Amino acid sequence: MIDKNNFLQMRPSWLAIDLAAIQYNAKAIMQHAGAQRLIAVVKADAYGHGAVPVTEALYEIGVRDFAVATIAEGIALRTQVMHDDFNIVLLGVQDVQHVRVMAAHRLTPAVGTLAWLDAAAAQLDAGEQLGVQLAVDTGMGRMGAHSEAELQAMYDKILKTDTLAFSGVFTHFATADDRNQAYYAQQVARFNSWVTAVGIPKADWHLANSGSALWHHDQIETGTIRVGSVLYGYNPGAPELPLPLALKNVLSLKSRIGAVHQLQPGESVSYGATYTATTPQWVATLPIGYADGYLRRMGGMSVLVAGHEEQVIGRVTMDQIVITLDRPYPIGTVVTLIGQDGDCEITVEDFSQYANTIPHEILTTFGPRLPRIYQ
Repeated sequence: MIDKNNFLQMRPSWLAIDLAAIQYNAKAIMQHAGAQRLIAVVKADAYGHGAVPVTEALYEIGVRDFAVATIAEGIALRTQVMHDDFNIVLLGVQDVQHVRVMAAHRLTPAVGTLAWLDAAAAQLDAGEQLGVQLAVDTGMGRMGAHSEAELQAMYDKILKTDTLAFSGVFTHFATADDRNQAYYAQQVARFNSWVTAVGIPKADWHLANSGSALWHHDQIETGTIRVGSVLYGYNPGAPELPLPLALKNVLSLKSRIGAVHQLQPGESVSYGATYTATTPQWVATLPIGYADGYLRRMGGMSVLVAGHEEQVIGRVTMDQIVITLDRPYPIGTVVTLIGQDGDCEITVEDFSQYANTIPHEILTTFGPRLPRIYQ
């Protein structure tokens, strides 16, 4: 088996991840929102940062609640994290036929229908118990109770069933990180009205995703917050909304120059010959491409070499890119594709804006060929 250090030497492109920065961001958002409890969202391998190392880093500072998307993600956390005294919430719809697997691994699914609870209870034997979270669909349109009556029926079912245990109630906001505040206010009003009428204590609520915790913490209950993107140091509302607090950057994307040569006038680069030199031009080849998550549309994007900006030229290929150089650099020189080099910086927000997408997609696209190096 090849360890990460040897792998990095063989193909030197990698993600550097600052776990101390994640810990700092967790503390900062809790203080900003006035929260006493944090549910850390570590789905999709902690947004590409590595779910197990991120969970263990947050556990070190007292976090005991984590959220993932799938049963497999939950089992991986339960079996690979060195601690066992923490809670795992499954966000999204789960197949009820796997209810005993969830119970065995102490995974707490989000539930949105009475039929699901009925089917789950029918499969559990005396002595088994499944914790459940009640989802309330106030306007996201994905899952959850659509009325006070539906919520009441589900809550009553859990309280009357020995094999089910109530763990919490939540909703998810569709516009917390943009300027559609009327829709946001409508969702808040629905949740407050329905959940209060059903009689679920506020101690069991968790409404605030990253956008709510950042920009609306004074408008909703924030004793418990459930955040993802803010932990990883980027702005979920960029470029529309400026961050109201300072976060630390967590992730850098690096590579090393693998080859250097000089293009002569009339010579072209990469598939399609879309870039042709008009003067003698030094260029370098880097061992990273769209199979690693450096998207094909990133041609023309800036990179940092020795504290200044250069540019990706030609088409991004599956395994390699070509960049401009102001002079020949030694083989092995570090190139920063996301992160800081001297006084220059390329942020995840910069990268995603160039790609015409959001940071969430960029971070979860970086593939397993990029080792995660933890600092």
